[in-house]
Amino acid sequence: MKQITNLLTAQIFACAALLVASAIPAMADSEVLESDITEYPIGAKIDDETRINMPDDSKMRVLIVTTGSTKTLQGPYEGTVPNYKEERSWWERITGRSKDSDAPIGATRGLLPPKNDNQQ
Repeated sequence: MKQITNLLTAQIFACAALLVASAIPAMADSEVLESDITEYPIGAKIDDETRINMPDDSKMRVLIVTTGSTKTLQGPYEGTVPNYKEERSWWERITGRSKDSDAPIGATRGLLPPKNDNQQ
């Protein structure tokens, strides 16, 4: 009887795990934050393997979900979001800074509250 109970418990756990796994939506690797391309409206999800085709003078800014950073792509470009590389100046290459490494999205808070000049 104890073996049947253990087997039944294991089956219930397996079913519960499958149910939970199927309820979790697949996560995209990037999300469009700004875009002037009709095929990729704001909020569109883009996987790393998805090839995008950007016409001349087009621009798209995406959130890289895994890192929380953003990347700005400019057309003409055909390829994937991770493979996009931009031309950088010698200074940007030395310092590691570029237009391709936008600041992460978020906010910071100061240690002290802001001063109010109207207080007496």
